[in-house]
Amino acid sequence: MATSKVPAASPGDAYSDGSISMRTPSMKFIYRLECEMAKDSHFVGAQSGTSNARVIMPIVGGTVKGPQISAIIEHMSGADWGLAIGGTGLTRLDARYTLKTDDGHYIYVRSKGIFKPGPGVDIDPKTRTRMTQDEVEWFTRLQFEASGPYDWMNSVFGIGVLAMNDSKILIDAYELTNFM
Repeated sequence: MATSKVPAASPGDAYSDGSISMRTPSMKFIYRLECEMAKDSHFVGAQSGTSNARVIMPIVGGTVKGPQISAIIEHMSGADWGLAIGGTGLTRLDARYTLKTDDGHYIYVRSKGIFKPGPGVDIDPKTRTRMTQDEVEWFTRLQFEASGPYDWMNSVFGIGVLAMNDSKILIDAYELTNFM
């Protein structure tokens, strides 16, 4: 006998008149990305009068594998134009790059997110080769531009959960959905 999951009720229901019941959305796995970054980043530095510094981290390549996609990150097709917020440990991420699927289609990916150390964790991203979900909050909003057999990705509200191992950025990409 098959059992179906019942989505959890939204905690927001306790803060309204109850005229409509909401539920917590689900996440559906899309792919695992393993990204190779260039060894050298470009530090623009802080603008006059601010302590925020731009750091440009070129993306060299990588792989993408999931149930409906297998691809590579095109060599030198993008970068992350991060903004380190002075004195906070927070970096605002702004990455763009191109995937080339095994069947020859191109997919443009835009990724905006955050990187911040967890409570009591001191992390220097310039010297670390491994960072886990236990140490950092590293999330991104993924947007896709695709065609052909990957046209379905254009309507995905994507969420990326990140970590790093052996200096490779790992992203598990999920679709946020109301449906199971």
